[in-house]
Amino acid sequence: MEAIVQQAVEHSLLQAASEEWLVRGHGEYREIAGEKEFFAEVKGEERVVCHFFRENWPCKVMDKHMEILARKHIETKFIKIHAEKSPFLTERLRVWMLPTLALV
Repeated sequence: MEAIVQQAVEHSLLQAASEEWLVRGHGEYREIAGEKEFFAEVKGEERVVCHFFRENWPCKVMDKHMEILARKHIETKFIKIHAEKSPFLTERLRVWMLPTLALV
């Protein structure tokens, strides 16, 4: 009986966390405009995957996979940022090949 109650409590907590994550933009894969927005998105998040991209075929393939993962793993925020328009971040994170994924 205790195991059933514990399982119900865990399910309830997970449901509440899921709703909070969805409000904060989890569960979707979207492009952010620039470096300031990057810091705003990452601040306060426990898990973030950021795809540094440019308009080419390998990055578009990565986009398709990231969209699937974003829907599947709502505990993690998935974002993408144009690498050539974000020189501070690409230099600071030592992005030298695209596509690149940063786990923040």
